Amino acid sequence: MEAITRRIIGIDEFGAAIPDITPAELKALGVSFGDTLDFCFSNGTVLVNAPYYNGFYSPIGDPLFVAYPTFTYPAININGRNFAAISGVQAGDSVTITMNGKAAKKDVMDLRGVTYSNDPGDYRSRDQFANAREFHAGKTGAGKIYRCASPFDHMMNRPEAVAEFLKEHGIRSTLSLSETEVTLRKRYPEMPAYAREIYENGNAVPALLGADYFSDTLRTKLSQGLITIMDKPLPWAIHCMEGKDRTGFVCILLGALMGAAYDELIDDFMKSFENYYGITLETDAFRYDGFKSLFADKYLRIFAGLSEEENPAGYSYSRGAEQYLLESGMRREQIDQLKAIIS
Repeated sequence: MEAITRRIIGIDEFGAAIPDITPAELKALGVSFGDTLDFCFSNGTVLVNAPYYNGFYSPIGDPLFVAYPTFTYPAININGRNFAAISGVQAGDSVTITMNGKAAKKDVMDLRGVTYSNDPGDYRSRDQFANAREFHAGKTGAGKIYRCASPFDHMMNRPEAVAEFLKEHGIRSTLSLSETEVTLRKRYPEMPAYAREIYENGNAVPALLGADYFSDTLRTKLSQGLITIMDKPLPWAIHCMEGKDRTGFVCILLGALMGAAYDELIDDFMKSFENYYGITLETDAFRYDGFKSLFADKYLRIFAGLSEEENPAGYSYSRGAEQYLLESGMRREQIDQLKAIIS
């Protein structure tokens, strides 16, 4: 691919810069997922060796060029960071894009570049399509917490199915990890009736999270969201866009807090990968172990106080989860109150 120069047409809510080139145009130019690219912006900012992925697969703090399946335009970012705030890049700037390494990150795409359908007819059940289920790991009480895809955002075509699930289970409040108050107001006209009812009752708690779950900013947002939802009626539903990554982390955190064992935390976390991609230990051990290691095992090692090389199975994670929340700004009595509410 020869160097091309395009204009930045916007900055998204996470601070990513959006160039005016589509994934189809990139493909026609010979750019494939797994390639790495260099970006030189007109304000002097340079990003080198940024992998081009169809998901957020770069380590936190590393450059990333991502064309998520539902994106009209790809996004240039530093994963888990606000690239625009760091770099000063803004809409109207230009960016020159050059190839760095052809297929340099193909191995990452081979592991993580799986995709799924947004057609409910491609799934065995409504709840699989909605990625919806009860969460009851450890001492979490029955009928207290559920998890699902977004009941508000139509990008993945799931709100109607999710809203049916919420109504069926009498869910009255949501911890909305992919929303702000502004985005919820924007989505209001198209919300399914039951999701709109939750919002109108003031029980949709926006707590927009990025991907860096251990950053001070994100931990503060999460603790504020948990403190707020403690005053909202049960049952609660925790969701992000897909109910997979951000929701998965928060459920591991709450399960760890409630004394859950390794196997039940892993089973709950990996159920999302079965629902979306059909990945189980039996059907695709390579990807199952890969996703488990990249995400769930990593979080549990941190909560257990282990090194990156240690196996987190068989440890207690509750003290680490409590410390996470304390460092996030929750007081000990608030953590005890949270545990009492969901036990």
